[in-house]
Amino acid sequence: MQAYNELYLALCGQLLRFSAAIVSSFHLAEEVISDVFITVWQKRHQLKHVENPVVYLYVTAKNLSLNYLQQSRRHLHESLELLDTSAFQIAPDAEAGMISAEVSQKIESAIRNLPPRCQLIFRLIKHDRLSYREVADLLDISTKTVDAQLSVAIKKITAAVRLDLSGELVASYLHLDS
Repeated sequence: MQAYNELYLALCGQLLRFSAAIVSSFHLAEEVISDVFITVWQKRHQLKHVENPVVYLYVTAKNLSLNYLQQSRRHLHESLELLDTSAFQIAPDAEAGMISAEVSQKIESAIRNLPPRCQLIFRLIKHDRLSYREVADLLDISTKTVDAQLSVAIKKITAAVRLDLSGELVASYLHLDS
């Protein structure tokens, strides 16, 4: 029970933002993520073979979110292309506290201007700290596609904020050293 609670506390917020981007509603995403954790609890004895629990939870959240969309008679093929990217706003953390609010807003604006899929990949890797392989598995794409999309995102973000910021500050904020 303690491990389940720790898992919930560690990933609930990330999964909620991810699901909200798919279903376009935080209220509905709360229901989806609640179902995700109920499913995990009910299947906890069957999940011992799961190699990467984080990816398993993201895939479960994606599938349940897409199931909701299907039940709502929305088109599945459009769901990941029509993400509500405002759900992925970067929450301030210790590093972000070192950057002025104005700089942070400029960077966030550049991120929001990325194409939806590119933005999703960027946020899953840089904000949620998933690996390239985990993102590729989650979105059913190759790791080369993930790498290409992340490169595009970083180039566009850097170009968008380069006029106002030093490259070192941008690199620090985007965690380019990781």
